[in-house]
Amino acid sequence: MARLVVYGRSGFCPDMMRWDRWVREHPLAYVLFDIDADEDARAFVVRHTGHLSVPTLVIAPDDGFDPIEEPTPLAGHVRGTDRGTMLTEPAIGQAAGFLQRHRIAFGGPGGDPSIVASNIERAGAHRAPLG
Repeated sequence: MARLVVYGRSGFCPDMMRWDRWVREHPLAYVLFDIDADEDARAFVVRHTGHLSVPTLVIAPDDGFDPIEEPTPLAGHVRGTDRGTMLTEPAIGQAAGFLQRHRIAFGGPGGDPSIVASNIERAGAHRAPLG
């Protein structure tokens, strides 16, 4: 099984506002790391995207936070690039296909009608240092 891990930020960010709006319309469960509050989460995002690019969506194992498979290498800009197990700054409509491909259930239009509320686990513990 897999779960969704989202790297985001608490400060003003238009891309995070768009993600939050999408989640309100398409409820789902995910773990959220705030790169403004968690140095290790910030380092993870920079290592994988080259920037503080959020939201960064990661398909991780149920008991972990790292991608279940190494994302494909970045071949240019990061915005809206689907790298297999990682999607950064998704465009409207891009998240649904990414989640469906990885069997991450969500509600709302095009989703499972039985899912009516989001379950967002805000990660309180820092990620383990990257080694």
